[in-house]
Amino acid sequence: MVRLWQILPAALVWLADGAAQAQQAQDPVNVEFSGSARLRYESLGAVYRAGLDGSDQLLSTQIFLRGELSGESLRLVGELIDARGYLQDDGSAISSSAYNAADIFQLYIEAGISERLTARLGRFTMPLGSGRLSDASSFSNVPASFEGVRLQLDIDENWRAIGFFTAPVTRDPADRQALAKNRMGLDYADWHTRFYGAHLARNGLAYGLRAEAYLFALDENGGDRLITPGLRLRRPPQEGQYDFDAELMFQTGHRVVGATRRDVAAAAFQANAGYTFGRENPVRLSAHISYASGDRQGSTDWNRFDPLFGGRGSDYGHTGLFGPIARENLLSYGARAEWTSGPVRARLVAHDVYLAARTDSWGRARLTDASGASGRHVGQVIDTRIQWDAVPDRLTVEWGAAALIKGDFARNAPGAPDTGNSVYSYISLSTRF
Repeated sequence: MVRLWQILPAALVWLADGAAQAQQAQDPVNVEFSGSARLRYESLGAVYRAGLDGSDQLLSTQIFLRGELSGESLRLVGELIDARGYLQDDGSAISSSAYNAADIFQLYIEAGISERLTARLGRFTMPLGSGRLSDASSFSNVPASFEGVRLQLDIDENWRAIGFFTAPVTRDPADRQALAKNRMGLDYADWHTRFYGAHLARNGLAYGLRAEAYLFALDENGGDRLITPGLRLRRPPQEGQYDFDAELMFQTGHRVVGATRRDVAAAAFQANAGYTFGRENPVRLSAHISYASGDRQGSTDWNRFDPLFGGRGSDYGHTGLFGPIARENLLSYGARAEWTSGPVRARLVAHDVYLAARTDSWGRARLTDASGASGRHVGQVIDTRIQWDAVPDRLTVEWGAAALIKGDFARNAPGAPDTGNSVYSYISLSTRF
């Protein structure tokens, strides 16, 4: 197993030497320190996950400390994370996405190999394109990070290509008891799993359009191998104009299910269309549809789409203790309203959620009805959020609430908790320094 500190010193020497050869005079050196802190309280009534009942709550803290040493062609970035959770109820859904006490979040070297080519080596976050397959979620208490190499080529003012070869960082500890006690471990990249690929973006098309194409691969030793190509075309929101975002994702390869290896044939798409009104206090109204295939009963192929390391919040709303929607076995329709007035931003999102394949699982709830008798309607999700920059660039107050109005599947699937509709709320304070 390769550890970050085993490769970083040699990489630093190699990249520093390459950067030194690319410049004729010694760069001026800049040192910067920054950070952020967040305190958030979440409450969930009437849980929807199998094996749980009653309510749930979580008080979480998140601290980032970042240091950056940079010259004209070389940057060394280090970032520490301390993410902890308190007030958990008995039987709470606890995972390492909320807990990571005192660890290295990012540590990388970035070098300008040439005027247009930049290399990054070490541990880093990796949002790509829409973030639907690789993201660094701002709502998550512990965003995903990776170790490896990332190359960015700015071909010209409109073309950009990114290539990467990485391993996802595994958080340590991972067992429930250690997480609940906020015990410290040391995160590491497990190179038995590789995540690699390429992403190409083109701006400056007619009518303000932007296009993306990509090919991502997830490869596990002796396990799954998923190849995910995709295309995206969008027109970003602007005041007084229509906008849209359409992304189509395919998936092939193979998946190991129990003792069986099955070929993968899966797909997903996301389509959003909206219009922005006004200038001083713009309001954007939009509609959306999401689809991600589920595993079809009787199929010899594996049909359930895997969202890899994608984020959910931008399309589906709050995650944390709530987050009933994920990009797998999903068919969802909905509408959204967004409003901005000075330091205040607000949104309201509604989804009508179904299973794409009624005999496959609702993964977020760990519920399956192999007979299909419970139907496919998960329910309606209403999600709202208000953000107020109380002190611009320093202090943000955020409040949010959401509800899952349970449909037939959420109520009647085998093992579904005998509870009412799920109601979620949170409040958070975050500061930057």
